[in-house]
Amino acid sequence: VMFVWHSGEESGLCGSRYMADYPIVPLDKVAAQLNIDMIGRNRCDEPSESNTVYLVGSDRISTELHNLNEDTNKALSTPLKLDYEYNDPADQESLYTRSDHYSYASKGIPIIFYTTGLHKDYHYVTDEVSKIEFPKMAHIAQLVYETGWNVANLDHFPARDNKGPRMGKGTGPRI
Repeated sequence: VMFVWHSGEESGLCGSRYMADYPIVPLDKVAAQLNIDMIGRNRCDEPSESNTVYLVGSDRISTELHNLNEDTNKALSTPLKLDYEYNDPADQESLYTRSDHYSYASKGIPIIFYTTGLHKDYHYVTDEVSKIEFPKMAHIAQLVYETGWNVANLDHFPARDNKGPRMGKGTGPRI
């Protein structure tokens, strides 16, 4: 399992593209790539988003990885609300193609991109540490860690069934 901390700007994708094109570990040895970007705030700073995390791409390459993440979330002492709105292929922001995970997804590696969405300070100098909700960030990091742990403890790589996006426009039924 590979974890990538997002570098910020889209130009930061050069690093993940380089790593995917010239991997230190052969890509056929990478079970999945879990990407975290902007998980310390609520979308639009809405208090109603305090327990929400948006997932992108979890079902596109591996249904098994998607279901493993869902099961891992349910096993948390307080499960997060998983929302798939940004997973919709018609998403105006095209988040699936705009972060480090895409360099791996384009190579056929199962990915999950975790984010809490955009807010008014996104990529502005007004986005400062005092606005981070550290308990929320830690809660999401726990889900990512435990999902990675569960993937690492499978006796196989998550199946790559490549069914494409089946979830979007908010929370939906489990696939």
